Amino acid sequence: MISLFHGTNIMFDKIELSKCRPYKDFGKGFYLTDIRQQAEEMAIRRTKN
Repeated sequence: MISLFHGTNIMFDKIELSKCRPYKDFGKGFYLTDIRQQAEEMAIRRTKN
C-alpha cells in the first residue's frame, strides 16, 4: 500500500480547489507526494509565510 501526503499546516475534511494557488508547476490543483519528509518540509515552509 502506498501512502500519500499533502504539505499543509491546516486540517481539512474535503479538497477545495477554489483555495488552490493557480500558478503551481502543473497549474491549479491538489498536489500530493509519496515522500513524507517532502510534505512535512512544505508544511513547515507554509507556516513561515
